Amino acid sequence: MKRKINENEQLFEILQSCVLVLNCPRLKHYPNKNFGSNLKAQGNDITVKLALDYARQAVKELDGVFIKSAGYCDDGIIFDVLVNNEEGEVTVKL
Repeated sequence: MKRKINENEQLFEILQSCVLVLNCPRLKHYPNKNFGSNLKAQGNDITVKLALDYARQAVKELDGVFIKSAGYCDDGIIFDVLVNNEEGEVTVKL
């Protein structure tokens, strides 16, 4: 018997996919060279605008996902994510 997934669980799973794609270095994942992001290639010197651009590029293949904004946190960058009009947060440690 299949268990029904509620909306909160779906949101959590999609946010976990965002974490995966944002943390994986771009061009390193075989067979899809477009998987991942360039966030960590810039190191700690990355600007918020550049991080936002890289994050949006990385999640563009995730259906219904949009990176709304970005900002610095203690040890990385925190992204506000819209998933089918529901809001969540994702943190990438640098």
